[in-house]
Amino acid sequence: MTGEMHSITQKGLDSNGDSWPTHAAIARAVKGKLKPFDVYQGPYIVVGPDVRVGISPYQMAIQHLGAIRLWITDTDDFERPQVRIWREDTETTSKPFWYEDTRAACKAARKLLIEQED
Repeated sequence: MTGEMHSITQKGLDSNGDSWPTHAAIARAVKGKLKPFDVYQGPYIVVGPDVRVGISPYQMAIQHLGAIRLWITDTDDFERPQVRIWREDTETTSKPFWYEDTRAACKAARKLLIEQED
């Protein structure tokens, strides 16, 4: 099994019934869309136009065309196992937060998007 995720709803449920509530909360907060990626890593969030419509399941983002993808990644700190949001097009990350803290996750995502507009 490769772990490829074939579908996901905007409520965070994939085709296997697995749920990604923090990913879904971020997508709603930044007016983005969840896109399937991997059942182990989870989906990613697309903000703005996704110029790769029809290309699935994944391909590197086309730079400088407005496609912004956000990923939730581990911090690699085993004593404090938190996560960060990684913005793919600028390769920037948020401050760590607990995965279950959707309020902190949404705040971190908004901050990543605003910082890059300056």
